[in-house]
Amino acid sequence: MVRQDEVNIRRFHGWWKAATTEQLVSFWFICIFSIVVFSTLAYATVPGLGLSASANLGFVRAEGEALKTVVAPWFGTFYWVFGALSLILVSLGVIDYVSRLVADVIKTVYLPKSEHWSESRVYFLVAWSTIAAGSAILLSGVNQPLLLLTIAACLNGMVMFVYSILLIQLNRRGLPPAIRVRGLRLAMLVVATLFYGFFSGWLVIVQVQSYLSQR
Repeated sequence: MVRQDEVNIRRFHGWWKAATTEQLVSFWFICIFSIVVFSTLAYATVPGLGLSASANLGFVRAEGEALKTVVAPWFGTFYWVFGALSLILVSLGVIDYVSRLVADVIKTVYLPKSEHWSESRVYFLVAWSTIAAGSAILLSGVNQPLLLLTIAACLNGMVMFVYSILLIQLNRRGLPPAIRVRGLRLAMLVVATLFYGFFSGWLVIVQVQSYLSQR
């Protein structure tokens, strides 16, 4: 933990302001803007095609074909390429983010004195292990993108439930008073915990009921 003097506290608040601004612009605003734009685009191009009952991503192909007709032949292909690159970048970002977090925790908590296992080596191992696990899942025969997205979304909700509890615990007991989250942010952490906890519990109940009904 850094020294709790006036200079470091001022630097922390400067960093916190920059981080908050970056999250507001790059995560919240751009995310909302992108969702609105692509939802409007889908609503304007593929309604009435009977795609909602199909449990796959056929609407992506249908929307590209519609854009070829409405805008230009090249635009539909551009839409598919842009979408593929977006998914690739998101996947790489997730792998990088998770690997950095895991490497930091393992190195600082479990291997602080190890000369062989540097943080870079742990990162390398975690990143390629994640890639290998994902490849194994795809090669095992699970070839439904929507199913994988649904599983990922459910697991993310459960992770966020635990994550929110840990953040509250960290801010109430682990951090020095000068840099703790307070006020509205702390209240939003409590709301997030209740939100993710409710839907995670609801998901578990539904899955258990579905399992018991099939026996």
